[in-house]
Amino acid sequence: MATLRRSKAVRVLGGTALMLAFVAVVLALLVRQAGDWGVPYFSFTSDNGSPCRNDLTGFTCEPLTLADVQLFGDLDLPEDTVVLAGSYRATHDYRMSAQLRVPAASAGRAGSALREAFGPCRDGVSTPLVTTGLRKVCAMASEEGADASGELPSRLFAVGSGLDRSGDRLIALSVRSR
Repeated sequence: MATLRRSKAVRVLGGTALMLAFVAVVLALLVRQAGDWGVPYFSFTSDNGSPCRNDLTGFTCEPLTLADVQLFGDLDLPEDTVVLAGSYRATHDYRMSAQLRVPAASAGRAGSALREAFGPCRDGVSTPLVTTGLRKVCAMASEEGADASGELPSRLFAVGSGLDRSGDRLIALSVRSR
């Protein structure tokens, strides 16, 4: 009789342990995937490796990888570009800001890529770049009004670029949707 009770107790404890283990594994999988599913206040990693966090209205990625800066900014920079700081905020629209440094060897290519993506340098526009001590400063910004076809642009941007003493190109980007 005592052996029967003991074996029944072992079966009950074993079954309970198996149920708890199953619940723990399922819960761990759910928590691990919750960020990818967009559950508020859970983290995930973007396809390009930037750490992101969901909230009630969207998500924020910070700091950004170079691949995400290029994706969100719709531009193609040299591979040796270093992201000094960057953040991306997506809700019903988006906002990205980034500070970049391009080594002197690739500074010319980066300048060409910026002009291709954002247009020519303009006078009298403000930039997010602190230009003190920089040479060959270039500012690019979108207009608030309609383009030649009468359409409003889908994104607004302010871009600043300049060369420091070593010849490295410093870039500040501010891009947002309309």
